[in-house]
Amino acid sequence: MKIFFTIPLLLIALSSAAQPEDWDNYVMAVNGKPVSVVVNLALRDQALSKARPYAIILRLTYPEMDEKGFPAPELADELNQLESELDATLRDKNGAWYAGRFTQRGLREFYFYALDTLDYLGSCAAVLRRHPRFPFLVKAVTDRNWSHYFEVLYPRDEEKEKMENRKTVEQLEHKGDNLSSSRPIDHTLYFRSDWHRRAFLKEFDLNGFQVTEMPVEKIADREGPAFKLVMQRIDKPMLSVMNDLTIRMSKAARKHEGVYEGWSTYVVGK
Repeated sequence: MKIFFTIPLLLIALSSAAQPEDWDNYVMAVNGKPVSVVVNLALRDQALSKARPYAIILRLTYPEMDEKGFPAPELADELNQLESELDATLRDKNGAWYAGRFTQRGLREFYFYALDTLDYLGSCAAVLRRHPRFPFLVKAVTDRNWSHYFEVLYPRDEEKEKMENRKTVEQLEHKGDNLSSSRPIDHTLYFRSDWHRRAFLKEFDLNGFQVTEMPVEKIADREGPAFKLVMQRIDKPMLSVMNDLTIRMSKAARKHEGVYEGWSTYVVGK
């Protein structure tokens, strides 16, 4: 009897758990064609728990598109409403968390991770019947490692770098920054050992850079690479400039078992 009551209570608790939210979007090229991805980045750590082992994937086609293959503007309101209805229905019926979607050349796919797949097809069909202009297919698969999330939705290293740069630039703009004004910009990296850190410095083009921090001892309370390096250079914090620079730094750091942590600067008024 004790086990009999514990399992339903556990399922109810999981079902009612609030979905963590950290939404972002990016556009990448696949076979020379643009693909738009919207992803809930907050689910990355939740994937490790494997509490929602089923992926529910719904693909629909839209009748009108622009020159890039994305939905025509007049479809936006209905597609947004359809998305909200799917999210609410699968969350209520299957304890599902909405992971994101991708859009390309007349197709849009939605990805959910659910506690179960009980009548998921009926739930999806009930929503799509209210939006008959969008033909659809839906399937459910066991995906304990969340491979669809990581392989389809989650940004690759370069895309993630661009997203972080965009957020930082937007914060500067929000504070009234003059992005076209040059100023010192600090770049922080961490390496697995001092040897790797020095190998990075030996190989990376240091033109215009100066090392401002390079502690002898590793950072004691940091997980992963813990030998810190801070480099500074005078630059304009414009998105195109920072994307080119930080992607190069990230690639070079990974080559030497390091990670690029990010960049920071101060606000220069207009």
